[in-house]
Amino acid sequence: QSILTELEEHNVVINYSCRQGHCGSCVLQLLSGDVMHKDCLVPLSQGEILACRATPITDIKIGLRDF
Repeated sequence: QSILTELEEHNVVINYSCRQGHCGSCVLQLLSGDVMHKDCLVPLSQGEILACRATPITDIKIGLRDF
């Protein structure tokens, strides 16, 4: 399941909107670990992931993106 779903199940609140990879609201920094990232319409920088489109494949460490 997606990182967003995992966070919700653990009562961790982050910004999100569309849940489909269109809006970019749920951008996180992937600090360590590996994820499988589904296609999205949002251009991402190195190390950025969308919580709604990424599924962990190893233990991960994430951070909020600085705006």
